[in-house]
Amino acid sequence: MKNILVTGGTGFVGSHLLFKLVKRGHTPIALKREESKFDIIKNLFNKNNSDFLFKKIKWVNCELYDLINLEKYIKSIDTIFHCAGYVSFKKNEKNKIFETNYLGTKNLINLSLKHTVSKFCHVSSIATLSNSNNNNSISEGDWFSINEKKSHYANSKYLGEMEVWRGFNEGLKGFIINPSLIIGPNNKNSLFGKMFTKLINNTIFYPNGGTGFVDVRDVSEILILLAEKNIYNERYIINNRNLTFKELIKLIAKNTNKKEPKYKISTNLIKLFIIINKVFNPFNYLNFSMVDFLKSYSKYSNKKIIDELNFKFIPIEKTIKEMVSI
Repeated sequence: MKNILVTGGTGFVGSHLLFKLVKRGHTPIALKREESKFDIIKNLFNKNNSDFLFKKIKWVNCELYDLINLEKYIKSIDTIFHCAGYVSFKKNEKNKIFETNYLGTKNLINLSLKHTVSKFCHVSSIATLSNSNNNNSISEGDWFSINEKKSHYANSKYLGEMEVWRGFNEGLKGFIINPSLIIGPNNKNSLFGKMFTKLINNTIFYPNGGTGFVDVRDVSEILILLAEKNIYNERYIINNRNLTFKELIKLIAKNTNKKEPKYKISTNLIKLFIIINKVFNPFNYLNFSMVDFLKSYSKYSNKKIIDELNFKFIPIEKTIKEMVSI
C-alpha cells in the first residue's frame, strides 16, 4: 500500500481509517466534497494529541461523479479504500443516495479497472444482506432479496456492491466489508448519533427490534488488516454484538444512572411520534422508513472475520460508556 486514496475522508469511518493510516506512516490522498467540514476528523486527531499527523493527509475536493478530476487522482493510486456513502431514509433524497452509493461506486470501479488499481477495499453495509435461509443469524452466504421491501439506501448500497463484484469479475482485486450499525464516540452528526442523543434523554422507552453493533475503530482497523493480508474477492460481515434496542438502552441507562427501559413502544406509537415531529419540525431526520428498522431484529454472524484475523472486538459496553461520557 504505497499510494493510497480514501473516499469519504471527513466521514465517521473515513476519519478513523485515515487516523490509523497516518499513524502507520502512510501519506494518503483523501477525497472530500467541497462543502464537507473537518469537525469529526480534527476532533479525533486533537483528542489523540496527533494534530501534527493531520498534515500528512493530502486533501482534495472531488465529487465521485466528476470523472475528469476523479481520474486525475486515481492514475497514480494502487490502493483505494472506498468509505464514502450517503445514509438517509428520506424519500426526497433518493437521487443523492443513488448518486453517491451506486453511481459513485460505479465510476470508481471503472477507473480502477482502467488504471489497474492493485486493491479495491469497499465499505458496504449489512443493508445488502437478507435472511433468505431463515437462519438464526445472517452470514456472508445470505444475499440481498429483491422480494423484500427495502429502503432507497439499501437498494443503492446493493447496486454499489454489485458494481464491485463486477469489478472483481473483470480482474480487479479487493474485498468488501458489510459493517453492522457503526457506533463510537464523536458521532453526533450521523443518523444514529442524533437518535443516540434522544435515547440518552429517554431511557424508559424502547422499540421492539434490534440489530448488530460494531465500534468504528474496529471497522477501520479491520479494513487495514485485510488490505495488508492481501485478501481478494471476499466479503466479510463486521459485527461485534447483536443487541435488542431494549438491551442497548439498558446499557445507556446503566452508564447515565437513569432508569432502565420498561415500556415498549408500539409501531403505531412510533408513527404517531414521527407525525407530531413532522408537524412541528418538517426538516427533522425522522420518517416512516425508519419504522421497519426499529421493529425488526436481525442477527449477524461474525465468525468469518474472527476466523480470518483472530480479531478481538472492543467491548460494546466500553464503546457505550465512551459515547455517553462526551
